[in-house]
Amino acid sequence: MRFRDKVVLITGGSSGIGKATVEAFLKEGAKVAVFDYHLNNDDTYNNYLSYQVDVRHSEQILTSVEQLVSEWGKIDILVNNAGIEFVAPIEETTEEDWDRVLDTNLKGLFLVSKTVLPYLKETKGVIVNTASQLALVGSSYFIAYTSSKSAILNFTRSLALETAKYGVRVNAVCPGAIDTPLLQRQFEDGKRGPQGTMADLVAMHPLGRLGKPEEIAKPILFLSSNDASFMTGSALVVDGGYVIK
Repeated sequence: MRFRDKVVLITGGSSGIGKATVEAFLKEGAKVAVFDYHLNNDDTYNNYLSYQVDVRHSEQILTSVEQLVSEWGKIDILVNNAGIEFVAPIEETTEEDWDRVLDTNLKGLFLVSKTVLPYLKETKGVIVNTASQLALVGSSYFIAYTSSKSAILNFTRSLALETAKYGVRVNAVCPGAIDTPLLQRQFEDGKRGPQGTMADLVAMHPLGRLGKPEEIAKPILFLSSNDASFMTGSALVVDGGYVIK
């Protein structure tokens, strides 16, 4: 078990990629805490804690981090996974829409990282940030989302440089379209998304299918492990070939 006795904090850990990552770390012996605005009360695991946290608010983060450290004594790994999507042409994107996406996806990542970093310095820990394949390419109607996710990549590089002297590694994962209930709901009853039908979206991935949440969880665990001990400031693309098509 690669993560026996490690304490892992995952934001946005109640569904999709986050939940798959929680389950993967638990199977590898970790203690896992989740910060999420919407908690899944059905989640009952051993070595598992959950806190209702809106990552846009520093006071909620600080209180919950202090509670976590009081409970388990340390933090070894932070997975910044909390994020939201917004789809609309720029002319229909309001200032409130823009702020909601950037505050959740980017400001939240900044606030959690800043709060947790002193504990990661003590453990020579790891940060993994969830970006997106759309951090690397443009996409119509996703301007707020793509702006936030591309910023995460330079946040990752800059923080990696800042923390290397403390032995803290910082990397990012860039998933393609992942088959989650949230994604499926966007195409219910034959609805078309900004990239066309579900079949059109699948066709954008040369491997000919959507990704599965566990196929992103595994790379996150790799980046968190000693197997990636010489990696920092990197962006690991796991997108079924989307960005090279």
